[in-house]
Amino acid sequence: MRRVATAAAFGALLFTAACGGGGGGGDAGSQGAEGGGDREKLIVSMPVIPPNFVHVMPWVAQDQGFYEKFGVDVELVSLDTGVTALRGAEAGSADIAAVPTPTLINAVAQGGSAKAFYTYSDKLDVQMVTTPEIGGCEDLAGKVVGVDEVGGFSEVLTKLYYTSCGLTQEDVTYGNFPGAEGQAMAQGQSVSGVLHIDEAQGVMEQFPDAGLKSVVNLWDVVPDWHYAGFAAPESILTERRDAIVAFTAANIAANRFMTDTANKEAVLDTAEEVTGLSREILSQTYDTFIADELFPDDNGYPQEMVEFTADQQVQLGNITEDIKPTYEDLVDTTIYDDALALYEEKP
Repeated sequence: MRRVATAAAFGALLFTAACGGGGGGGDAGSQGAEGGGDREKLIVSMPVIPPNFVHVMPWVAQDQGFYEKFGVDVELVSLDTGVTALRGAEAGSADIAAVPTPTLINAVAQGGSAKAFYTYSDKLDVQMVTTPEIGGCEDLAGKVVGVDEVGGFSEVLTKLYYTSCGLTQEDVTYGNFPGAEGQAMAQGQSVSGVLHIDEAQGVMEQFPDAGLKSVVNLWDVVPDWHYAGFAAPESILTERRDAIVAFTAANIAANRFMTDTANKEAVLDTAEEVTGLSREILSQTYDTFIADELFPDDNGYPQEMVEFTADQQVQLGNITEDIKPTYEDLVDTTIYDDALALYEEKP
């Protein structure tokens, strides 16, 4: 893909961070000059290779010149999971991570320092896709279920689904297939996968003989579940605040651009190139995002949704009540406030 750096490239970033002080800022001067004069460099680790439609906001911001407009030079690095993306930011090899909210909650509960500040989608946009013999939750007993990794986005939601009918983790076997859920189901290696709307349609078309189907829309099952967003270690939020605010302002601009249906074709141009999916699938996905209001409002971190998701982590046994983070532990609302003011200065 044209602008999707991969995990291999991220290995080079890890080496650079180790040798140059981390945070993505050691080479900001030279790379910023190459990318446009005095623009400050930010490295953003994104989950999933290739990205899904839900992730394309920062690429839209690039294509529409919003990062340049607000004075930041952004490098987007796609990794296999949100857990990996967050680890990269915490290790100092990236400044910002796009991370599932349950992953952020669990990391902060265990002593992590990252805080969220803006989102590309607060609501879930995923379905539980299964092989033909799975008709419902109970049928997962004794089967291999496809996940990313323990604590990862799809693992947490898969666990939410199978525990809804009384199954426990001992009743299923995890198969780790991040980015290859459809192939794993088609080859009989697993019976389920949590997939984004566009991703689900894509694998059904890719493996027509496998009989894959969506058994449930998870945004209907848990409408208050908070999906994901951008987060950074508190040290980065403090030391590079102006750049983070500018990054957020550019993404506010991208969000406004994407939600204006007059810009649909331009959004699809970016999404088609970045995701590799067909324009027809992406067009249908865009329409669902508009109809179901999956694009964010405000900072995209409603307190009630974040707290609901934290409570779910306790109920699922991922963390205990005594270490459950508060909303203030998880979200820095001042970044969005300042970014919105900056955006309104030059919309």
